[in-house]
Amino acid sequence: MVLNIINGRVWTGNQLEEIGISIEGNKIIKVSNEMNLLKAENTIDAEDNIVFPGCIDVHSHLRDSNLSYKEDFISGTSAALAGGFTTILDMPNTKPPITNVKELIKRQKEASEKIFCNVGFYCSPINNNDIEPLVKSNAIGFKIYLHKPFENQELSRDNIETMMRNIKKNNSILLIHAESSDLFENNNHVVESETVAIEQMIKLAKKTKCKIHIVHVSTNKGLKIIMDNKHKIDISCETTPHHMILNTEEIIEGQHCEPPLRDRNNQQAIFEGIKNGNIDMIATDHAPHTVEEKEQSYPGFPGLEITVPIMFDLFYQEKITLQRIFEVLVKNPVERFKLKNIGQIKEGYNADLILVNEKNNKIIEPKNFLSKAKFTPFKGKKVNGEITATIINGKIGFRNGKILSKPGIGRVLKRTTDFN
Repeated sequence: MVLNIINGRVWTGNQLEEIGISIEGNKIIKVSNEMNLLKAENTIDAEDNIVFPGCIDVHSHLRDSNLSYKEDFISGTSAALAGGFTTILDMPNTKPPITNVKELIKRQKEASEKIFCNVGFYCSPINNNDIEPLVKSNAIGFKIYLHKPFENQELSRDNIETMMRNIKKNNSILLIHAESSDLFENNNHVVESETVAIEQMIKLAKKTKCKIHIVHVSTNKGLKIIMDNKHKIDISCETTPHHMILNTEEIIEGQHCEPPLRDRNNQQAIFEGIKNGNIDMIATDHAPHTVEEKEQSYPGFPGLEITVPIMFDLFYQEKITLQRIFEVLVKNPVERFKLKNIGQIKEGYNADLILVNEKNNKIIEPKNFLSKAKFTPFKGKKVNGEITATIINGKIGFRNGKILSKPGIGRVLKRTTDFN
């Protein structure tokens, strides 16, 4: 069965073009003038929307398992489709945590019949000897929380060095929540906690040659340290929409996150880092909780349904280019995590696409989220960036505010088919 997309402005990697797309199975098979498209059984009239590659979130917390009351695979990946994400990478701080092959395989199996988008899974190893079998079991990468190690997880300098050598040996990547445990007494998220942790991990990366990725950078000093070392080691970084846009002068009740929102100077430096290319990616750090938990200052916000619209609103306001949005939400995540056959609207690539109406003004209202988490610091914000449709693996997964597919349309990422 062939699906055609017509009357859209298609992002071809560096510009928008008024061309059409033919999809068959899960692949794009024709990108051409509409008169040259294949005969189709189904056609989407894009109505002058931007047709964009499906976005990739490299930092989500889908919960499920013993935390399914906060979020589960069905609700979390529904939120992803509604927010324009066709691939998300899930963090290991679940309950139970993903620290070994047994738990990884169990989580992959549980997800496979429930997910609406494609999902890869990180691990946080307790035993460094597990790194090779975890990679062989399709771990997308590894993550450590310097300030909050898991039970029985030793994060001494020597043990992290051994971990990094094994990760390097297995051609993988280490993600780091960079807050120093030495400076983290009494939940104290000071700027120095981030900068000291980044400096420590860079020293180990220089020694081990391990590829590292610093998650949710929130400070100008932390970003400067990363930039000063980019030519010396294999390092990348991300930030979140809330660290990019919000600051402590605008805090309202319930805006607690880890790391916390910073002052205006730090926030503006993070915004500039996204604009000028110093920060490689935008990640949601999608962190769902119940409203009651959020009232008790549980850290984090749900981000899957607001991140892409916020970024396209910035494009509409001419504060950021479409090229940068493509880089931070598609191109750089694909290249950094070695994802195969996604991120381009080209013949032969996976048909993971979104339609975005950047001219339609919409108010962010968390009670309408498909996520179980019904809160956001962006509540009431007007954005010009509505996701009108999401195509996942060649099928219409979301359109005009509704999920149209069944659970299991997404796939668990595997090294043999989805990684370069």
